[in-house]
Amino acid sequence: MERLWREQYADKVISAHEAAAMIQDGDSFCCGAREPVGILTELGKRSDLTGANYYAPEEDFPHLLENMGNGLNVYTSFMDSVNRDYINEGKMQFIPCGFSGFSKVALKDFECRVAITCVSAPNKDGYVSFGNSADMMADVCRAVPLSIAELNEKLPFVHGDNVMHISEFDYLVEGEGYPLNIGQIDDSDENREKYKAIGASLSELVENEATLEVGIGRLNSSAMMYLDGVRDLGIHTEIYGDLLMNLTKKGLVTNRKKTLNPGVSICTQVVGSRELFDYVQDNLEIRLDCCNHVLTPGIIAKNNKMTAINNAVQVDLLGQANAEYLKGRQHSGMGGIGDFAAGAVSCPDGKSIVVIESVTKNGKYSKIVPYFEPGTPVSLSRTMVEYVVSEYGVAVLSGKSVKERAGELIHIAHPAFREELKHQAAAIGIL
Repeated sequence: MERLWREQYADKVISAHEAAAMIQDGDSFCCGAREPVGILTELGKRSDLTGANYYAPEEDFPHLLENMGNGLNVYTSFMDSVNRDYINEGKMQFIPCGFSGFSKVALKDFECRVAITCVSAPNKDGYVSFGNSADMMADVCRAVPLSIAELNEKLPFVHGDNVMHISEFDYLVEGEGYPLNIGQIDDSDENREKYKAIGASLSELVENEATLEVGIGRLNSSAMMYLDGVRDLGIHTEIYGDLLMNLTKKGLVTNRKKTLNPGVSICTQVVGSRELFDYVQDNLEIRLDCCNHVLTPGIIAKNNKMTAINNAVQVDLLGQANAEYLKGRQHSGMGGIGDFAAGAVSCPDGKSIVVIESVTKNGKYSKIVPYFEPGTPVSLSRTMVEYVVSEYGVAVLSGKSVKERAGELIHIAHPAFREELKHQAAAIGIL
């Protein structure tokens, strides 16, 4: 068996230059969250390419695409510090889309002919992993006419839908192995008391045996470090980070009482520290599955006491959340917040929770506002938010009237803005 796959491997290996040359004029091609740097570098050098479209839901290497906007049109669905300037300058286009919809955009809307991706080194049986991100790529690679995988030995081998056999790819490129982005939870002295206060409120809301989704945002991840007094939690989440590893090591997460996949933490990405990547390597208690499965609201709703915890930039007095727009411009993307909120709301014993700081970093503006400015997208409708938590407590919106919701939210706003919010709410007829 090993000899067979090694022969297959040898037959499929091509150079990054040869892989890039397979993209034709007018082609649509795509990648997931872990892009093949070698292939992209060669693609970026192609001055002959015309009318090609590249969809990368999380575009992390725009600087490699020297021909962006000149024969190559680049689209993404998530903004961050790496690609934000390219989008704001019109060099790259932003497509609003939740994480669960990435494969549909690639296969139906773009009708991609080619998938390029990044995978781990093969194991002894010839299987590779998409590393720390399953996202959409296993499904897409099996669906498109041409799939090319670039090997990166630095990627962890994580089990689940994340795994494919080398025989399933048309071609393989032996990459140089770019390192993973390493991050860590914020526990700075400046913010610690705020995180502790929010963590205490979350400890009141999170029930024993609940299944958790925790967004990767700084505020909720850091505040959840101070979760206490609960047991037998389960994990069904978009991104598995250091927080969830730490809660597991502390014994709060056991996955024993989960309705779906008992004993296993389910996710679709792993993002965090070097310790985390070592932890998930070959760990059968972590399963990385495709986003269009993990983030399907109907599946999410089947989990026991499904509890979705995400941050927002702003919450208005109706209970709507803006999680992606800042200072009048697109700042990030939807990710999985909408899918998990919808799933948690649909779960009979679930909870959809939004975590927010009461004021901006400079203290000048309240993050709880009477209404959103024109043009601001509503990331979560008011029917998708049941609880809002700030450092000043919990606003219970579930089962409350419009007037009662406004009162709850004003109560957890920063004291300096409460009277003003009351006047504004009265002026627009909420109070």
